[in-house]
Parts: sequence; structure tokens; C-alpha cells
Amino acid sequence: MTTTEEIRRWATALPGVEETSHGRFHTPVFKVRGRTFLGIGRDGTTAVFCIGEQRANQEAAADPGACEAVRRRDARKSFLGLQAELGSLPADRVRSLVEEAWREQAPRKLVAERDRDRQAGAGREP
Repeated sequence: MTTTEEIRRWATALPGVEETSHGRFHTPVFKVRGRTFLGIGRDGTTAVFCIGEQRANQEAAADPGACEAVRRRDARKSFLGLQAELGSLPADRVRSLVEEAWREQAPRKLVAERDRDRQAGAGREP
């Protein structure tokens, strides 16, 4: 199972990320420039990735035993993201969801800078 420590390492390696604590549940929440992109569940076995509703529905349909598109439970019922059972997904898929959620919530300029930096680094000799 992917651990909170692995998710923390992947998330905080991305530009502009800060880790905070959920005000009510005191669980790790990761933000990019003030926008939440990932939250860890209370027992550490689930995570909510703030990806688009259409993508979340696709992921949930592809793996309904491990993923669920979730909405707020309050009166607003606004869309939150994709909740995933960490023990049911391979680590590479979880890592991919971390990056996808970051890309969804990060400012476009920051995403473009990261992509440029990665392309520049890929062209270098090892």
C-alpha cells in the first residue's frame, strides 16, 4: 500500500507545494499556491485527489472498487475530486494522480515552468 510518507514525498517535490493540516480532521492536506490539490483520509488508507469531475468519473468507472468521485456532504454538494483506496492502487498510479491533481490546481504559469524545466533536464547528459 502507498503510504502517507510516499505521497508526502511526491507531493512536496512539486513546485509551489505546502503541506498543511485539515482544520477539522487534522490530516495532511497539500496545497499549491494556496489551492488544495490533495488530502489524506483520517485513517491514512484513502486520499482525495482534486482532479476534474469528468476525469474522476472516468477513474471511478474504471475501478469502482478502489475509486469514487466524491462531493461535499454539506448543503452545497459541490464536487471535491476522486477518493481512492490507497491499498487497492499500484504506487505508480497513485503517484500519477498526485501529479494530475497538482496540474489541475496549480497556476498555468507554474505548470508551464515545470514542463520547461523537465524538458531542459531531459536533454542533459546523465
